[in-house]
Amino acid sequence: MRRFALTLTAQGQVTLPAEAQSALGAVPGDKLSLVVDDSGRATLARASDGLAQMRAIARRARAAGATPDPGDDPIGDYLVAEDERTKSRP
Repeated sequence: MRRFALTLTAQGQVTLPAEAQSALGAVPGDKLSLVVDDSGRATLARASDGLAQMRAIARRARAAGATPDPGDDPIGDYLVAEDERTKSRP
């Protein structure tokens, strides 16, 4: 188990340290899920939404420099296009 210190700002925001992002396998734009139990213990994980996971895979592949030829992977092409189309949405 690894622990990471976070600071809550006056606006209610926290910054996730790069090491914690790496441990989660999260990249900018990923949706995260924070679950707090009745005792106040919190668990942070990547969101389990299937489409969000596929978009995250596409973002990680792009971030790693993977650029398959268009048409070689129609599902990947669709996911990348959807990710680009919805980037400005919350």
